[in-house]
Amino acid sequence: MIYGLMKRNMFLGVSDKMELEIYTHDKNLLFNLMGKSSVSRDEFVEIPNTNTKLIYKGTTIRLAAGLPEIINFTLTFSSGVAAGVVANWIYDKLKNRAEKIVINRREIQMDKEEIKRFIEEEIKIEK
Repeated sequence: MIYGLMKRNMFLGVSDKMELEIYTHDKNLLFNLMGKSSVSRDEFVEIPNTNTKLIYKGTTIRLAAGLPEIINFTLTFSSGVAAGVVANWIYDKLKNRAEKIVINRREIQMDKEEIKRFIEEEIKIEK
């Protein structure tokens, strides 16, 4: 019964998610990602043409000199999402602005193909 319910949910397009941590010294990155000058927790931006949302979960400000802030997001997506489109959008927004990106607790190189490969793998694992 549980297997049938899980399989049924996949076909209904029930969302899956990934946790993202973006390490940056760029104080404007969050506002540029979200497209506005003020952002509250749980606000989101939709990645165009993907039915994918990037939901802001908060920022960790580290007090030691020289350490980057960590911007936390949840990325929600429906089954069948085009991982390449999502990866391209993320990479284009972060290139030359983020120190590193961590997705589901794994550090990913700031490389468009690496981000795409990882997102594709995670989508397969979620299903």
